[in-house]
Amino acid sequence: MNKKGFTLIELLIVVAIIGIIAAIAIPNLLVALQKGKQKATMGDLKTIGSAIESYVTDWSFAPQDDTFVTVATGAPYFEPFYIKIVPKKDGWGNAFVYSFLTGGDQYSVSSGGRGPANVALTVPAPQLYDCTSLSDFNLDICYSNGLFTCGPIVKR
Repeated sequence: MNKKGFTLIELLIVVAIIGIIAAIAIPNLLVALQKGKQKATMGDLKTIGSAIESYVTDWSFAPQDDTFVTVATGAPYFEPFYIKIVPKKDGWGNAFVYSFLTGGDQYSVSSGGRGPANVALTVPAPQLYDCTSLSDFNLDICYSNGLFTCGPIVKR
């Protein structure tokens, strides 16, 4: 009986402790990954919006097609003059949706968040929601006319 080692009870206690720590840490890690994707998407939307604002300053109207966000090579009138490379996909790998008022200077660039984009979002969505909550990653994120107009949203 002079053998050294761990008993079965000691091993079960260690495994239980590791399981408890994992149960606490993994959900927080998953939320942190989604927040990172959401922040990257919001940064890309703001970058695209700044480039569109520069275009509007030069031409007095927003780009009248969505080729600069949909075509892989970009639109020659937009790249590289207003932005070196336009981000084409959000943090979740979905394509951005661009909408505009014909002949006007109002525009929206949207991401569907973790889910698919809601193409029903049009220009400009009214500021009905507070854009400060980062808890629901399935909601659309829309950048219109220099402001985040909806999503991530919480009703006031």
